[in-house]
Amino acid sequence: MDSENKAANNGNKILIVISMVMGVLIGLMFGSHQGDKPSYEHGSLQGKMSEVLDLVERQYVDSVDADSLSERLVGVMLGELDPHSTYLTARETERTAEMMRGNFEGVGLVLRREGDTTYIGQVLSDGPSAGSGLMPGDLILNVDGVRVSGVQMPADSVVARLRGPRRSKVKIEILRQGDKSMEFTIRRGVVTHKSLVYSDMLDDTTGYIMLSTFSSTSHDEFHNALNTLVKRGMKHLIFDLRGNTGGSLESAVGIANEMLPANSLIVYTQGAHQRRNNVYARRGGLFTQGRVTVMVDEGSASASEVVSGALQDNDRATIVGRRTFGKGLVQREFELGDGSSVLLTIARYYTPSGRSIQRPYSEGTDEYYRDYLNQLMEESYADNPTLHVTDSTPYHTVGGRVVYGGGGIFPDHLIPYRKDPTFVYYNKLSSKGILSRVAFEEVRQHAEQWLQRYPTADDFCRHFKLGDNVISRVVKLGEKEDIPVDNKGLSAQSRLMTTMVKAFIGDFLYGQQVFYRIYLPEDEDLKQTRAIK
Repeated sequence: MDSENKAANNGNKILIVISMVMGVLIGLMFGSHQGDKPSYEHGSLQGKMSEVLDLVERQYVDSVDADSLSERLVGVMLGELDPHSTYLTARETERTAEMMRGNFEGVGLVLRREGDTTYIGQVLSDGPSAGSGLMPGDLILNVDGVRVSGVQMPADSVVARLRGPRRSKVKIEILRQGDKSMEFTIRRGVVTHKSLVYSDMLDDTTGYIMLSTFSSTSHDEFHNALNTLVKRGMKHLIFDLRGNTGGSLESAVGIANEMLPANSLIVYTQGAHQRRNNVYARRGGLFTQGRVTVMVDEGSASASEVVSGALQDNDRATIVGRRTFGKGLVQREFELGDGSSVLLTIARYYTPSGRSIQRPYSEGTDEYYRDYLNQLMEESYADNPTLHVTDSTPYHTVGGRVVYGGGGIFPDHLIPYRKDPTFVYYNKLSSKGILSRVAFEEVRQHAEQWLQRYPTADDFCRHFKLGDNVISRVVKLGEKEDIPVDNKGLSAQSRLMTTMVKAFIGDFLYGQQVFYRIYLPEDEDLKQTRAIK
């Protein structure tokens, strides 16, 4: 996340700023200016800050880029408060708004960059470009006559040229494999970004929903998927929040409400300037009786922890996986005059039992993230991982079970990291994007004929088979990236590699639903979750 990367750098910036301030103070002791001083209310945060900034503007030896300096200073100041209060530029504010509302105005293409070349990675089935003739694998040459490939144009600039007000038009010139260039005119429209990436029945009674983030549309998406699964006979829901870093607290509350009996406490928030606010489940939840299992991992944070904590404390769900991130701070966005904004922590949230799951940050932002990485390393290498508790206070669920806070949500059933050494070779290939790159090269060469042969996603899933040479191409590309072949690992994981290449091809051609439909039967964590009784 951009905000987390910024926060992680603040510690080094603060050291530099402290050194600068000390130098200024020593200089003033020997030669302070005795002219008129502006009047400020001393003892307030605004007082001293305003006084120093006024001195810089009136007395500093060189001219100052006020916008750039103020952005850096605001970022450093917020980083001193906590790891999650942060400053967003106007562009970052716009992106955050798009993510939260779940839509933007554009052409409905997912782009894929390779070097300085821009390709179409996916044509969204419900976007403005659907049915236009554009295909995954097409190389984008020009947008409205401006060259965008082979000219070192930043990816953001390409995206900006494709986006624009709905009903406006954009001309896209592409180069297709084995063809001359072609030009398409697309009328822009609203492009939805769904946070619910997959839902389906895993068997006659077990439903599955995966949510990637909590946007303003997430509750509606979850409600609709839940309703469909209930009508199909679902008695057991597996709710997958792995890697979900959070988002809208309101959506988290709405989703928890669908699974909790009326009047159950979902969460409460409280801060120095915020009185305690209890949030209770209302009547009308769609799935308040059946069995619920929630999958989490070290990437599950914030709103994901609100939902999993509420279900755990109310003894409504079994939490399965690995300890979550541990972000129990609530941010509110305050827009500034130039379109930028501040995400300011205004409260802490607490699970129904009274737990704060926020990990300690009193030692500063750098130590906060360093401790998180150390936790991951310790838990991944341990033969029998134990989840160390930073807050030893016992809290109790409604049924009397003891739970702990102070460092994420602790799963009821731990799924440790896999220790099988044959996965090492696979993980190296995966981390370098080798499987995805081979899949995309296949799509570049064959997208048109495959879309004709397999007109629906169901046709593709049932009948598509990879050529015999695909795995050898994976191995060769891996060797080019300094990943020597491990024959034992290759033999053990060739089925998984083949499945993943097919899943990526399905993703490029038909979307994420197809990716997960193909991949999930091979998901070892999901297999272990389903085995829990």
